[in-house]
Amino acid sequence: TINSTVSVFMAVFSIGPLFWGFYADLTGRKFLYVVSLSSLVVVNILLATVPSNIVALYILRIFQAFGSSSVIALGTGTVTDIISPRHRGKAIAYFMMGPNMGPILAPIIAGLILMRSDTWRWLFGFTSIMSGTGLLLVVAILPETLRCIVGNRDPKWTAKDKQLSGPRIEFCKDLGIQRPRDNGIQFEKLYPRPAKPTLKMYWKMLKFPPLLIASMSSAMLFTNYYAFSVTFSHFLQSSYNFSMLSVGIAYVCPGIAMLLGSQIGGHLSDHLRQKWLRKHEKQTFPLEYRLLLQVWGILINTIGCIGYGWSIQRHYHVVVIFVFSALNAFGLTWANNTTMTYLTELMSKRVSGAIAISSFLRNIGATISSAIIIILCQEMGSGWCFTGLGLCNILSLLAIWYLIHYQRNCPYNYTG
Repeated sequence: TINSTVSVFMAVFSIGPLFWGFYADLTGRKFLYVVSLSSLVVVNILLATVPSNIVALYILRIFQAFGSSSVIALGTGTVTDIISPRHRGKAIAYFMMGPNMGPILAPIIAGLILMRSDTWRWLFGFTSIMSGTGLLLVVAILPETLRCIVGNRDPKWTAKDKQLSGPRIEFCKDLGIQRPRDNGIQFEKLYPRPAKPTLKMYWKMLKFPPLLIASMSSAMLFTNYYAFSVTFSHFLQSSYNFSMLSVGIAYVCPGIAMLLGSQIGGHLSDHLRQKWLRKHEKQTFPLEYRLLLQVWGILINTIGCIGYGWSIQRHYHVVVIFVFSALNAFGLTWANNTTMTYLTELMSKRVSGAIAISSFLRNIGATISSAIIIILCQEMGSGWCFTGLGLCNILSLLAIWYLIHYQRNCPYNYTG
């Protein structure tokens, strides 16, 4: 029953960003932040307090997944609104510190809460507190940032200054659905409003080769990581006799690797971009060059994936398992940072929508992987199972190579 609720959660979590992402590029970021986080607070409180009922559990988990699925697409859109491409890689890395802290803190907190069997409701009580804190911060501090609504916050709306004005905190501003700050022709020319999202637009974006290829490559890595994540606790408990709290602490190792991979990858991506621009003055940086770093991330992830599988099967010392788990996580976030940065520059007018589609594909892979990986390990052995998953990364390498190579000769251009 628990596994099935997780599967339902992941399925809804995959689809949810498509709704939030597409409307975030049209109606604004803050309003959708408030709606999604408010619903999440209410649902978490209900999960923590309602009497035990399996039907209610399924329904509430669906709404919980839908509410929590907004933050990656909305957050990436916000970062893109306020940070120029010059610093976009490290900005994405700093933003992703929040999601990447989850694998570090969540297992430890859950382990502490579940040390007593009668305190499981505090899992949802804790998430209620955290989501409520996030909601208050958004309402009180976060301004609307969508450019087609607020422009650059310069009242003159000149083309010379396209950056946001100096940092200034305004409390409880921009609540509700916002209208463009100016209806003049100059404002609309500088900050054009995208067309309303439709199913046809969904399909058009999904067929756009750079978006599809980069997202599928990222999806393969997430499939590998979630296969590792699900089996990590299983094998540590069954084969190494770890307690619930010990398992939670063990997740710190891949969690820290995720933080390092994202930070190093993001900073290096910006550094290489600036280095290229210095060598090629007055030329436009080819966006696909961001993806060159992804090759190293995929290779590191592959080594971690295959090594983890065989170290589990042959019952190597737990330190060996930690090393390979760290490589798996490091390679994932290194590559994922380059993908997200690339997509924000490729589809600057549809950032949240593009990230939503990318999230949809990778969460589908994660959902399938989480549901079948234990069975596959039992039937094939963890060594061959993770070897197969790791070798699938070759498809990602070929896809990225094709995208970089073909882009040089036939640049793609998305309009919509």
